[in-house]
Amino acid sequence: MDILLTAIAHPFTWGLLAGLVFAAWAFFSGWSAKRALRREVRRLEEHCRTAAELNAKGTQSLQAEAAQLRDANRNLEITVAELKNKPDRAELQKLYVLDRAAALMAGRAPGFAPAWQAALQEAQAELDKTSTGLLPWIRRIVHPSIAATSGPAAASLPPADGDAASRGD
Repeated sequence: MDILLTAIAHPFTWGLLAGLVFAAWAFFSGWSAKRALRREVRRLEEHCRTAAELNAKGTQSLQAEAAQLRDANRNLEITVAELKNKPDRAELQKLYVLDRAAALMAGRAPGFAPAWQAALQEAQAELDKTSTGLLPWIRRIVHPSIAATSGPAAASLPPADGDAASRGD
């Protein structure tokens, strides 16, 4: 026991003991830090996996939406092209005025120029007068040229393509 007491009292033993305690503390702190880092890596991998899945879903939805918008754009381009080929409202009104003027001219053939101007003004006044109320609503349903062909000049106007087909000519 005497040897044990002298060994404990020696400064080398104290240094060795202090070194072993420090090494044990370093080993356990490194081990716990490594464990914590492994947990953090697993958590980050899970987070990255989740983020990648969400990005994939978002990309798929954006691609589907882009395809849908391309289809809608294509349909709108077709609609615009079709609408460019249709006469607009002002052209239809001008056609109606000229049609009514020609119908009125059938009864007033002598003195063509003044009668033509009077007929144009009369047709324009009639259109302006009937721009509100029930008559314009009816004319929107029944095409203006159909209403004009029922007048006195109907016999002088050529039949429409659909009229000849319906009669069997």
